[in-house]
Amino acid sequence: MPTILIIDDNSIERQTVQRALQKAGYTALAATDGTTGIEMAKAHLPDLIICDINMPELSGFDTLKMLKEDPQIKGIPFVFITGSVEAMAGKLGRQLGAEEYIEKPFSFSKLLAIVNSSLGRK
Repeated sequence: MPTILIIDDNSIERQTVQRALQKAGYTALAATDGTTGIEMAKAHLPDLIICDINMPELSGFDTLKMLKEDPQIKGIPFVFITGSVEAMAGKLGRQLGAEEYIEKPFSFSKLLAIVNSSLGRK
């Protein structure tokens, strides 16, 4: 089953997404911030990365930019997940190379549909 890396500074949201993905049969790894997420992506080469946008120190946008600079990681599908309701955030994320943009709160059926769709594009 594919491996998915979740990068989110909110422990409750990170663990909720991780459990939902594990229940759906995925291997789900979790990172508490962008820097740790980049290190984990390099170490594990996941099949998909799900990342919050609004994080302290290294934002989701900065995390994506840094991952896209690494030739070994740049092809991994990337999905933003955020509480930001600004349409520009989703547009900017797509311009930077994100596959999708999911606004919180979201249903797990929507999350799984986007995960399956993003993995299918890999």
